[in-house]
Amino acid sequence: MSITASVGLGGKNAAPDTRLVQALLNPHAGTLGFDLLEVDGDCGPLTRGAIRRYQQVVMKLASPDSRVDPGGKTFQSLVTTPVPADAIVTCERAPVTLKVGDFVQLPVVMDPADGTVQDAYTAFTYELPDRGARMVGTDYAIGVPNIIFVDPDAKVKIGAALTPALLAHEQFHYDVGFVACRTLAHQLTIARAPTLAGLVTKINGLVDLHIKRRVALIQRRYDVDTQHGLNAKYQRIWLDRMTACLANPAANQIGGFWL
Repeated sequence: MSITASVGLGGKNAAPDTRLVQALLNPHAGTLGFDLLEVDGDCGPLTRGAIRRYQQVVMKLASPDSRVDPGGKTFQSLVTTPVPADAIVTCERAPVTLKVGDFVQLPVVMDPADGTVQDAYTAFTYELPDRGARMVGTDYAIGVPNIIFVDPDAKVKIGAALTPALLAHEQFHYDVGFVACRTLAHQLTIARAPTLAGLVTKINGLVDLHIKRRVALIQRRYDVDTQHGLNAKYQRIWLDRMTACLANPAANQIGGFWL
C-alpha cells in the first residue's frame, strides 16, 4: 500500500492517492475531533486540516506541514498506528419499550407478510449514516465510529385495545429489528474489501442478509408459532428467547434462527 505523490498542502493530490489518505485518516476522526472525511479524492480544507491534526496529536510534530509524502513519516505512521479501540459500528434505538403513543392509528391494519388484517402491526426503520471509508491494512472498511439508529414503525387499528398482551407481542417484532441491526453493526465493523466498490457491494449484501431475509424469516416464524400472539404458550417461549438475546450483546441467534 502506497501513494504515488504527495497529498495535502502543496501536494500533487492525485485522486487515488487522496482517497487512500482520507481512508487512512478516518479511523482517527473521533479521537482527533474532526468530521469523518468523504473518500472522494478531493484534497480540500477538511482533508488538509485532518492531516495537520493527525501530525499534531498522533505524531506530535512541532511543525506539522499538512502533507503526506510517499514513504514519508506521516504515511508510515498512518499505515502502522493502531485504530482506536472505540472505532466500531454500534446500534441504538428510541424508544426502547413501545408505548400506546408510539402507534399510529389507522382504519385498517394489515400484516404485509401474509395479508391478514390485524389489530396492530409493528415493523422498524433504521438509519446508517454515511461515514465514508477507512483503511485496515490494504483493505477498505466502513468509516467508524458509526451508529445504526433504529425506530419503530407501529400501527394500530382504530378502536382496537392495545392490551398488555398485544403490546408485548408488538414489542417482540420491534425487538427483532433491534437485535438484527445490532448483529449487522458487528458485521459492518469487521467487513473488508480490496476496493471501495467492493466494500459497497459487501455492505449492501450484509443489509440484505440481516435486515431483509433473516428478519423476515424470524418475524414470520414468530407469528406462525404464536398465531399472531393468540397462542400464550408459544408467545411466552419466544419472549423468553428474546429476553436472553437482548441480555447478550454478542448474540447472533434467537431460537435457533440466525440474526
